[in-house]
Amino acid sequence: MTANLMRIWFLFPGLIKKLLEAATEGARDLHNKRRFKKSIIDEGCCIDGESTLAGETHILEGCTISKSKISEYSYVGKNCLIQNAVIGKFCSIASDVLIGLGTHPLDQFSTSPVFYRKRNTFGIGLVDRDLEFDEYKDIEIGQDVWIGTRSIVLDGVKVGHGAVIAAHAVVTKDVPPYAIVGGVPAKVIKYRFEEARIRELLAMEWWNWELSEIKEKLLVVPDR
Repeated sequence: MTANLMRIWFLFPGLIKKLLEAATEGARDLHNKRRFKKSIIDEGCCIDGESTLAGETHILEGCTISKSKISEYSYVGKNCLIQNAVIGKFCSIASDVLIGLGTHPLDQFSTSPVFYRKRNTFGIGLVDRDLEFDEYKDIEIGQDVWIGTRSIVLDGVKVGHGAVIAAHAVVTKDVPPYAIVGGVPAKVIKYRFEEARIRELLAMEWWNWELSEIKEKLLVVPDR
């Protein structure tokens, strides 16, 4: 066998693998477009059967969405992971955001899944049944929330309407409406508006209006 044939022989398995991966990715992309006809779904996104996307949403490339609901006019940046979350309307989620990572039991002698899951990443069966605990808690993201790049929202957290989460923040507890939070763990830096204005916006629930009504009553075009 010549040197060139040897190279082809050793490259062949890798080529087959790449072709299969490309076919799988293409089929998944096509399935997403058929399933979410009113949304924009970029390439390489994995959206499980328990998740729903409302019309006019945009999911950028490389995202994984599991057991979640995303409402109208919200977008999710590249390479995000979203699990067990309900996300409101007009939300802006930047790239590399992690929402819902799951937890491990802290009251056992070990936190390793080997000791609390029959089926675990190692394929080791040390326990006869799964340990019952809240591994994944629901997350609620309100309307008009802006989540900065590479921030993390932990399980069980509720983020209020109009809130802003700064880049690289780790949100471990509930965020009040219209609060701007940042840091590790995230803390309130300030509020977007005065208390009276916040009450007014919450009472209006403008996110439930038609776009034409929002444009007519709220949209302010700055003078040039």
